[in-house]
Amino acid sequence: MIKPPSLVFLLALSLPFLGASCAGRMNGSEKMMWSTYPLATFGGAATGFVINHRDARAPGGRVPVVFTSVHVLETMGKGPLIIGFRMPDATGEARVALLAFNPPKPAGKKKFYVRHPDFDIAAFALHIPPEIAARADVPSCLKENSLSRNGKALHVGEEVSFLGYPEVLPGTDGAFPLLRSGRVASYPLGTSQAHGRFLINSDVYPGDSGAPVFINATGTRPELVGMIIQRISPKASDFSHFAVAVDADAIRQTLALVEASEHHLAPAPSTTPKPPH
Repeated sequence: MIKPPSLVFLLALSLPFLGASCAGRMNGSEKMMWSTYPLATFGGAATGFVINHRDARAPGGRVPVVFTSVHVLETMGKGPLIIGFRMPDATGEARVALLAFNPPKPAGKKKFYVRHPDFDIAAFALHIPPEIAARADVPSCLKENSLSRNGKALHVGEEVSFLGYPEVLPGTDGAFPLLRSGRVASYPLGTSQAHGRFLINSDVYPGDSGAPVFINATGTRPELVGMIIQRISPKASDFSHFAVAVDADAIRQTLALVEASEHHLAPAPSTTPKPPH
C-alpha cells in the first residue's frame, strides 16, 4: 500500500458532517458538482473529482479516490496539496474547509499517487483518519458504475458537459465548480484510431485540467465519459476554444492502478493504444 499523506485541517468546521444526498432532488449536473473539488499547490491550480471505490477494508466498504492531472501534482515539491472540501450543514448550505495534504517522504521514486502510463491522469486513495472522518467526509455521487463503457455513450456532435475551476474566476460560493458544455468535435470515438482521446469545442482555461466530462444519461444519473487533460492554444496563458479529453476507459485503467497499489498487486498492462509519434 502507498502510505497516505498526512492530513491537516487549515480551516476547522464546528458543524457535524451530514453528507450530501445523492439520492435526493438534485439533477445529474448538481450531483457532479458535489463530486468535483478545487485543488492547488504553491505552483499551480486544477480541478479534481472523486470516485467512491469499493474497498472491503475501508469504513462503509468504500474509499474515495481523487482524480486530477499529473502536471499539477508534479508542482507540489515539498509543499502540501490544498483541497477545498465542501460539506453540507444542517440546513443544506455548503460549508468549505481547506485541507492540506503533506506527502510522505518518497521511498526512491515512488509517489503517493499513481499515474496513467500514457495520459496526464493521476489518482490516489484518500484515507481519512478516523478522528477526522467522524466529522468530515468527501461527498461524491460517483461510483465505478458511473463510468461509461467503451465510448458507447458518445457520438461526434453530441453535447457533453464538464465542471472546472477556470482561473479567470476568483471563486464561487461553496467552492462549487463552473458548469460548461460543448460538442464532441473529433471522430472516430471509442476506437483504436481515437487513441483514447477526443476533442470538445468549448472554451477552457488554466485551472480546468482534471475537469470531469459527463452526460446526463437518465436526467438524474450522470455518466462520466472522460476528463479534460489539455487546452489547445498557441499561448499557455490564453484560453482555448478546444479541449482534449481522455475517455472513460483511461479513467477506469487509472482506478485499477490505484487498486493495485493499495493491495500490493502488479498493475495490469495498459490497453490504451499509444498516440502516433
